Amino acid sequence: MGYTVAHMEQFDLNQIRIFVRLVQAGSFTKAAEVLRQPKSRVSRRLSALEKELGVQLIYRTTRQFQLTEMGRAYYERARGLVEGLESLSTEVSDTTTEVAGLIKITASDDMGVNILPGLLDEFSKQYPQVRFEIFLTQAYVDLVKESIDVAIRIGHLRDSSLRVRRVGTVKNILVATPGLLERYRNWEDINQLSNIPFVGFTFLTKIEMIRGNEGKKFNLKPTYTYTSNNPAMLVELALLGKGLAFVPEFLCAEHVRTGRLVHIHKTLRGQETPISIVTPEQKETPLKVKKFSEFMAKRMKEILGS
Repeated sequence: MGYTVAHMEQFDLNQIRIFVRLVQAGSFTKAAEVLRQPKSRVSRRLSALEKELGVQLIYRTTRQFQLTEMGRAYYERARGLVEGLESLSTEVSDTTTEVAGLIKITASDDMGVNILPGLLDEFSKQYPQVRFEIFLTQAYVDLVKESIDVAIRIGHLRDSSLRVRRVGTVKNILVATPGLLERYRNWEDINQLSNIPFVGFTFLTKIEMIRGNEGKKFNLKPTYTYTSNNPAMLVELALLGKGLAFVPEFLCAEHVRTGRLVHIHKTLRGQETPISIVTPEQKETPLKVKKFSEFMAKRMKEILGS
């Protein structure tokens, strides 16, 4: 019998399902119980299917039925179609009720390397069926075009087509090793800082700082011994005593806590820059993305002290 899935699509799939369940149940009464429909409706739907097909599928008697030759052939093909659709529906339904599958993430290099690993490990212990694909870059990534689920972005965002959840701010602070401060005793004089070696960003010829609670601006033209476009690299250079560093607080907080670096001139700080969890705008956000976004927002607020 030459019925294809495309051919079957012109018919009512629910009628086909009722026919399959009728054959499997063995009687109209049992089929009605399985389908939770009146027996009369089951009979009507079967008759409608036979009319659309233009063939008789079963021989009816008072208490039972028997498949025609055409009916048996149709059942063998229709059964696979119905079971396949029901299996697909179950799989799709599971994705909305189970936290599982691949989550694609993008973040800046420094944020990704220093914060993400521990948080991803923590989340995966709660939801072991989740897998991660991580794309670290300083460049802007089109979340929709690249099929990214979640982005961690630093800075002010303009794209209104994205869902943005602000989780805190990041600011730069001035740090150095105890050894460097011992060698350059003039560090205590804020006006002498430009005479002390610095490690800094390649694209910055001067450092703009905010001084005190009143927000007064203070500009510094440092003497760079090393420059890099990566703040994590600057922290590592600072740890080696190569110079003062004006770097994101979250990157050096642990080193300050342990005493490897010293936070100096605490009245000086960088402009606070927002950090956000960003996801594409969707009619229905997958549960895995929703749970991960909520987890990241909560944990990052704790880490950033927001």
